[in-house]
Amino acid sequence: MGAQQDRLGGILRGMGFSEADQPPRPKLAAMPPEAREKVINLYRALGGIHPDPPLRTGPWDSAYAGNLVVELDESAHFNRYRATTLETEWAQRLPWRNSYITYAAEFEDDCRKGRGYGGYWTNASTERQFGPPGPNGVLDGAGSPRWKQRAIYDAMRDITALHGGVRMVRLSIYDDLGGVPLGTVLSGNAPMDANALTALIDQRTLG
Repeated sequence: MGAQQDRLGGILRGMGFSEADQPPRPKLAAMPPEAREKVINLYRALGGIHPDPPLRTGPWDSAYAGNLVVELDESAHFNRYRATTLETEWAQRLPWRNSYITYAAEFEDDCRKGRGYGGYWTNASTERQFGPPGPNGVLDGAGSPRWKQRAIYDAMRDITALHGGVRMVRLSIYDDLGGVPLGTVLSGNAPMDANALTALIDQRTLG
């Protein structure tokens, strides 16, 4: 993923995007009350057990002038838990919603193959948030605490953008770019269609 992210950054700089300092990462305690309520409701829907969850995402993937952040989502982001976050009423305003719900259903097995074991599946900190895991790779029942954490963190980024904290673009390795998946382009296995990428970015910009 690092190499694909780096390649995307190079492409965006070539298109005229100017890198900027990172905006503050989303933190539940710092969110406006309405945004916090959305996050807590989702956290409980995903099986969260902590009475006062100390939720704080990692840094944004990349940041550019104009308070713009660009997130590049690979296979780990597409599964039933992410779909749950996108089936809310507020998520209907997200420009990537419909595509991402489709990807979450279509490519869940990709996520399972790459992230269905070990620290990709669970760890001590995620179990404090979501309880003990189910068996590796088994999503029925308890499932994966780590996957649930990733889904809630993605939702926190979405909600931050909805509430005006940043302007955000979400891109997926599964997005179609002139008939070729974006991930294939970013892996260097297909040529870049700059016009198609520009159109996709315009379509996926929130804020």
